[in-house]
Amino acid sequence: MWGLLAIWLISANVSAEEVNFRLKGLKGELKDNTQVYLDHLPPIEAEQLPRFRKDIQQAVINSLQALGYYEPDIEIIASKKNPARVTVKVAPGQPVRIRTLNIQLAGEASQDPQFEKLLSQLKLHESQVFQHDIYEKTKASLLSLGLSRGYFDAQYKMHQVLVHPEEHAADVNLLFDSGARYHFGELIVDSDRPVARILDPLVDIKPGDAFLSSDVTALSRSLSTTGYFKRVSVQPNVSEADENHQIPLYVTLRAKADNEVEVGVGFSTDEGPRFSSSWDKPWINSLGHSLQTNLKVSEPKQDITVIYKIPRGNPLNHYYTVQGGYQMLNQDDTESDRIVASVHRFDKDPDGWTRDVFLRSEYETYTQGQQEDDSFLVIPGVSYNRTRVKGGLDAYWGDSQVGTLELSEPWWGSDTRFIRVFGRTKWLRTVAKKQRVIARAEQGAVWVDDVEKLPPSLRFFTGGDLTVRGFSYQSITPVDDNGDRLGAKYATALSLEYDYKIAEKWRLATFVDTGTATNDYREDWKVGTGLGVRWQTPVGPVRVDLAFGVSEDQVPMRIHFTLGPEL
Repeated sequence: MWGLLAIWLISANVSAEEVNFRLKGLKGELKDNTQVYLDHLPPIEAEQLPRFRKDIQQAVINSLQALGYYEPDIEIIASKKNPARVTVKVAPGQPVRIRTLNIQLAGEASQDPQFEKLLSQLKLHESQVFQHDIYEKTKASLLSLGLSRGYFDAQYKMHQVLVHPEEHAADVNLLFDSGARYHFGELIVDSDRPVARILDPLVDIKPGDAFLSSDVTALSRSLSTTGYFKRVSVQPNVSEADENHQIPLYVTLRAKADNEVEVGVGFSTDEGPRFSSSWDKPWINSLGHSLQTNLKVSEPKQDITVIYKIPRGNPLNHYYTVQGGYQMLNQDDTESDRIVASVHRFDKDPDGWTRDVFLRSEYETYTQGQQEDDSFLVIPGVSYNRTRVKGGLDAYWGDSQVGTLELSEPWWGSDTRFIRVFGRTKWLRTVAKKQRVIARAEQGAVWVDDVEKLPPSLRFFTGGDLTVRGFSYQSITPVDDNGDRLGAKYATALSLEYDYKIAEKWRLATFVDTGTATNDYREDWKVGTGLGVRWQTPVGPVRVDLAFGVSEDQVPMRIHFTLGPEL
């Protein structure tokens, strides 16, 4: 009796086993698509197979028809030894190909060059295998383009596919009627502050201009980027269009608070723990003036900066700033107290380059090694910079450049005559799936009779987290007889890094850095190399590097830790 019960239980377990499909006769996309359809069938127990044969067969038919195969031969075979193992043998037959493709445009879109461009780029062509997803994407792309360009009455007067399986042919007919194109109408602004001086230079949309969703998006982005508003809404209201198909554009703006305070903490191996805070007044007056105060404190460095911003026209691209600050530095062989005041004129061009023309005055008392001195300088100069990034905080493409020229002359009140230039470029490129390369080069030079006539802030040092890893911060520089760091007239740093993505938020890196700070380039360059880990966080990548100064007889080892974007 117990033996019979055991046999019954075993046979019940076998019969309750779910069917597992094995596909034969299909390859590539046909096999993958058919497998997806089979996987979406409800669970089928082995004993239920006869009842589900039609469902299995129909799933295979549907998967193949989606890719243009309408006459498959299908055989469903259950293993005699294991009924839950089911082989589905498929001969797809000949595909259905597009015999005639007839796409017509009606309405004002028939005269729109963008629709002609789209039609020339469609993946739907005569004599290609007819695939339903490509057909549906073609229909959707015409509608999407119509909505983005203001054809709000667009519809298909005909969308027809006639399939002739016996002829292995399909006839596709699409008649897209765009209707009239809508235009921008009145700009209606709802704001809790007087915003005319800020808004007017940002609005490129004029009543009567043809509607473009990209114009609406650009205006919304520009208003959000100004930093004046906590809420920005730019909405066209199609339901209020007039008889001339003009749409009113509603702009809703809510200003930020009169005072905003932010605090932050961070850490780097160059400076150790650091604290920062900012106090912003986004609105000083109706002219768009604003005030920002920044405080940064670490063990070696403390500084406070005040920036008063004055827009002139477009507040994103053209403005003045008046800046003042005080910095204390006590790091290694440098002690410095520095007071700075400056006036800047910023201009940003359509290619993304920002030009900063400035006049800076600074007074610095310092001890550099054995030298104790003070310096007063009046420095006019110009700086250009640009940063381009794709991929946000976890960038897959980008580059940044900065270049600065500064001058000083005794005849306008400076203690020292010099010409100083500095440039840096950095490139990030994805070279293959999961693989990135990051390259960096920087060069500085100052032409001065005696480098010791310059304050430490204008001399060149290199080494550390962001220049030559494997060496401590600004440790690469000429030294005096006591081994104290002096600073140099020239500095060069080069870096090449390779990153490989090992998980969704993790990368491994290897790198080599080299550089020098020198007065004559007679010294050997320092070389650092090592391995690193990159962890992507919501505030940017955390980078931890183990670096070795391989150019030294006694090879130093350092751990470098940084947080923030790579560009």
